Amino acid sequence: MNKAIVNQFSTFLKKDGFYNTFIDAVKLLKISKPMVLSPCLYDNWIVFTFQNSKTVKLNNHTLEYNESNYLVASSKLPLESQTDFASEAEPMISMIISIDSNEIHQLIQELSPEFSLQDKDTLQGTFVDRVTPEIENILYRLIEAIKSKEESKILGKSLLRELFYRVLKGENSKFLYKLFDQSSKEAKIARTLQTIHNDFANDLDIESLARKEDMSVASFHAHFKNITAHSPLQYIKKIRLTKARDLMIQEKLKVNEVAIKVGYDNISHFSREFKKYFGFSPKDTKASYEEYTLE
Repeated sequence: MNKAIVNQFSTFLKKDGFYNTFIDAVKLLKISKPMVLSPCLYDNWIVFTFQNSKTVKLNNHTLEYNESNYLVASSKLPLESQTDFASEAEPMISMIISIDSNEIHQLIQELSPEFSLQDKDTLQGTFVDRVTPEIENILYRLIEAIKSKEESKILGKSLLRELFYRVLKGENSKFLYKLFDQSSKEAKIARTLQTIHNDFANDLDIESLARKEDMSVASFHAHFKNITAHSPLQYIKKIRLTKARDLMIQEKLKVNEVAIKVGYDNISHFSREFKKYFGFSPKDTKASYEEYTLE
């Protein structure tokens, strides 16, 4: 990635943490120290790293993204991530862009896919692709735009549309096309993931989830695991625990309140599973990031 882009950040990323920008779909992240492998939730994002690198694990599947490639998390997925080499001298600097499903769908209608949507292989919902010169150019212009509220308002939408187009033209973007073919297994599982996120605190019956998408339980399990690298029950548990952590951080709720809110009726069981997943007990949960707004 062009070092000129990195230099753009030094004037307005003073502290570590997440930064909102004048474009709602765009956030920035600065990390100045190594971070051990820890659970996190990626939510329909495209992530670019301008300096340093980051590793994410999807169960036993490992992906790394850096200055030369970017990560597309086109489904809501519980991952584990780590940053090994970030430092004060060379912090990890990333841009996180929320995927606009309507814009992607419209672009796909205007494109002629170079592959068959009848491909029977189920694709994983997270992948990396190469930063092309065209993408790098868009990112540079996007960074210039987010410095100004006026430019963000006038240019932001068109810049993101151009970026989504280039991502769709990427070598590994087949999943995105299949995701918007409503009859595909990828689309069916994506709808199920949204159902789980909406109803995670309720009893979720796997057979009912499969039936809703007109799939057998065996087929549902197989495609769910291929796309998310988790079984449905593993996925539901990790979503509940991640939501619990977020509630404690953002709303300062007590452990027993959080456990009930995310669907646990046994507080001890909740605490054991929480500690096993995050490595610390619910009562030791602290804010994991600070959030700022560019001015």
